[in-house]
Amino acid sequence: MSENMVVIVTGANRGIGLAICELILKTNQNVKLYAASRAGADLGLKSAGSGSIKYPKLDVTKDEDIKQLAEDIKREDGQISVLINNAGVNTYPEHTPESVKQMLDVNYRGTYKMCKAFIPLLSDSGRIVNMSSVGSQLKIYSQHNAARFRNTGSYEDVEKIADDYMEAVKAKKELASGFGDKGQGYSVSKACVNAITAILAKENSGLTINACCPGWVDTDMGGIMGKPPKRPIDGAKIPVKLGFGDISGTTGRYWANPGISDKGDGQVMAW
Repeated sequence: MSENMVVIVTGANRGIGLAICELILKTNQNVKLYAASRAGADLGLKSAGSGSIKYPKLDVTKDEDIKQLAEDIKREDGQISVLINNAGVNTYPEHTPESVKQMLDVNYRGTYKMCKAFIPLLSDSGRIVNMSSVGSQLKIYSQHNAARFRNTGSYEDVEKIADDYMEAVKAKKELASGFGDKGQGYSVSKACVNAITAILAKENSGLTINACCPGWVDTDMGGIMGKPPKRPIDGAKIPVKLGFGDISGTTGRYWANPGISDKGDGQVMAW
């Protein structure tokens, strides 16, 4: 059994995920960090205290990978303290049924599967942080679909919205179906993340489960739309705060800064 705080970060090999790992290790002396990535690569991270680092191979779209990691951690550590679901993909400007499915499978379904697998292993005061995006704030959707997202009460409700979006993409009727113009797959996947975050928080009242937008960060993904103003370490501030800081027990909410260029550590925002 581990004597350190056990933490999992997915998509840890680069960008914001790597910066999250670095900031956790810098500000927490006693952490056993599972820095997970699809390749399971050694990232050369260093602990500032008595903690340790492991580099599990994890593809969040593969049930067997998630199951194996959960079994390994249960056997070695018994429980975890913090799960940060950072793994994500943005295929823009590619917009095909296949690329949209990939974003839904990684960003939304992968996040949900990780939550369901590790909630049973979370300590009584455990926390989950789900990475979202400013595009999840529903401004691009019809009033009807925005209400559908906000009023979801179950995973099945969210899955129905995701399925409806996929059908609209296949028929090339996203705008007519109230999902905004084409190319919104990433935003839809992150709106689904916000919805399941609220649902999981309600279902697990003893835990602290939140979603957040790190802002516009200078990473491979962030650079798709131009030159981002923030460094990865700036983007790590909000998720690390939600995982370790004083947030007064707030749960089931979406956190961000007022502007995507702002470098603060976030606040609760409407989505």
